[in-house]
Amino acid sequence: MIRAVFFDAGGTLLRTAEPVGRTYARLANSYDWQPSAERLEQGFRAAWKERTTEGTARGRPLGKEGWKKILRSSVEAGGLPKEFPFNDYFEEVYAHFARPDAWREFPETEMALARLKQQGIRIGILSNWDPRLHQVLTGFAWREQLDTVLVSEEVGVEKPDPGIFRKAEQVGGWAPEECALIGDDPVSDRRGAEGAGWRCALVERPERGLWEALAGLGL
Repeated sequence: MIRAVFFDAGGTLLRTAEPVGRTYARLANSYDWQPSAERLEQGFRAAWKERTTEGTARGRPLGKEGWKKILRSSVEAGGLPKEFPFNDYFEEVYAHFARPDAWREFPETEMALARLKQQGIRIGILSNWDPRLHQVLTGFAWREQLDTVLVSEEVGVEKPDPGIFRKAEQVGGWAPEECALIGDDPVSDRRGAEGAGWRCALVERPERGLWEALAGLGL
């Protein structure tokens, strides 16, 4: 019997308000550089893929310096000027994504969480994020529905490492078979959850959202 359902955050409950490359390009404009948003988007996707699919994460949280490396790779793909004040730019980008208005909830997020609460199921977030997530969540009314929010940088290990799943179980004294994770990544979410003995369902938008994922868990 599932007693607790945890959700990944980005890509599962939340999405960026605009494509990442567009944000990077827009913020670069104030530094007298007008890069191609498309090229920065391509650079970001390549940098993120390298980290998540080629073993560079190794279970350790990304951290601020990790995001700095990803941003540099992203903007270098767009032809980063030699004298560009990258450090100042990075601080602005990093702060931007801590703002609630930099994010949008998926249409079914609030109702899906409310239904689980009505069923008496404990709900939380289990995310490979950093402390900025707490500030982001202040902008969404459904934050009050959550029983707990666990982010990898605070725990010290990230999905798919089983350590973060064990930490989540400790919150309510649950056994692995009483926990489920809904996420969007087949490695960090599905492989991590199933390796920890949890149930798991993935969203694959636009074809499969939270309702379909919950149904896959029998909820």
